[in-house]
Amino acid sequence: MAGNVLYIRTDMNEKIATGHMMRCLSVADSAKARGADCIFITADDSARNLIAKRGYDNIVLGTEYDDMESELDWLIPLIMERKIDRLLVDSYSVTENYFYKLGEHLDVYYIDDLNSFPYPVKGVINYSNYAHDDFYHVRYPGTKYYLGCGYAPLREAFKNPEPKNIARNVKNVLLMSGGSDPYGIIPQILEKIPEGKYETLNVICGNYNTRLSEIKEKFGNRKELHVYSKVERIWQLYAEADIAISAGGSTLYELASMGVPTITYSFSDNQIHNVRSFDLDELMPCAGDVRGGNVPSRVAYFLDRLENMDERIEKSRRLQRLVDGKGADRLADVVLN
Repeated sequence: MAGNVLYIRTDMNEKIATGHMMRCLSVADSAKARGADCIFITADDSARNLIAKRGYDNIVLGTEYDDMESELDWLIPLIMERKIDRLLVDSYSVTENYFYKLGEHLDVYYIDDLNSFPYPVKGVINYSNYAHDDFYHVRYPGTKYYLGCGYAPLREAFKNPEPKNIARNVKNVLLMSGGSDPYGIIPQILEKIPEGKYETLNVICGNYNTRLSEIKEKFGNRKELHVYSKVERIWQLYAEADIAISAGGSTLYELASMGVPTITYSFSDNQIHNVRSFDLDELMPCAGDVRGGNVPSRVAYFLDRLENMDERIEKSRRLQRLVDGKGADRLADVVLN
């Protein structure tokens, strides 16, 4: 690889939140540990501070994140100038033509979970619980597929955690929605959890969650409630939680690695496969999609059901067998080697 540098093309902003960027940062950390320098290429500078804080350089294209073909006039000359020979891409805005054009100049590896169209790339990585060989029934010749939870790119803190200590009684509940909460589901769920039912009720509002003031104003008098806007060591809250309630993004794999009994829900199309698969495998009960159905009431139902200690133990052990936290290392090995 030219100069032993890994280039990563991804984005983060108020519309797509933080998921793509966070998992790519985990891959970058693993690549760095293997002696590679990592440089992020983004459409705009929304993630510049986060990338710099993690110790990486950021090239800003000055383009629209959701029109990736329009960036080729800037990206391809950059590839040629720097003699880049491989690129890791993580975005839902890719197109077949985008990959074709890039593939004329370098090897492309793509982190996917949708199977939107056959991808003309060197390698496809899908770490989803539902990613099996038959998920990609149409493939380009020569494309390699790296599938399953073993490739879930989690941070170093999630590698080989101790078995979860399951308490007899549920005292600590963790509620989160990922980087944003576009439908205001967190306040709705809080309405369904009786005040004082649990000793601790931790709520995480992500970087692009606009409901923080509403939550503090409406529920600020609840002594058990703790609201966080930024969490540096989120795994500590996972370790304390007896039950988590989470949207269906990459967070589910972090929770799985730590064996946290979890209730899921979805609020976007790309989360539906995830939550349904965990639900069908009887690993994480799904309360439904926020855009239809009564998610808050179903969350309350599953909270009551998970009072059962034996059920929480069974789910916790199975989750930790599914996700070992070493996926970022495996993914970095794929791209670097």
